[in-house]
Amino acid sequence: MNRNQEAILDLMKACNLIIKFCTNLDQESFLNDEKTQSSVLYQIIIIGEAVNRLTPDFIAKYPQIPFNAIRGMRNRVVHEYKEVDVQILWEVTQSNMPELLESIDKLES
Repeated sequence: MNRNQEAILDLMKACNLIIKFCTNLDQESFLNDEKTQSSVLYQIIIIGEAVNRLTPDFIAKYPQIPFNAIRGMRNRVVHEYKEVDVQILWEVTQSNMPELLESIDKLES
């Protein structure tokens, strides 16, 4: 397995975990659940680290995937953690994670 394949597997696993963590939660429950928020934030860091391991050629080959935005989210969580808006975090779990997973799944097929 090459570097890109390993990174993509890590990215997919983290996306799936975020989706799993938020299954059966509504927005209010999520906003009041610090444990789930923390778990999601950690997986976002994993996703960002996985993207950082992708080769520039791989990233260039798939411009439809917002790799820079993913890195930016990771950087915000790590370096500006006090400014993370849990409302935005909820929205990320509900729309961005399923979309990202779908985009990554298309790469594998």
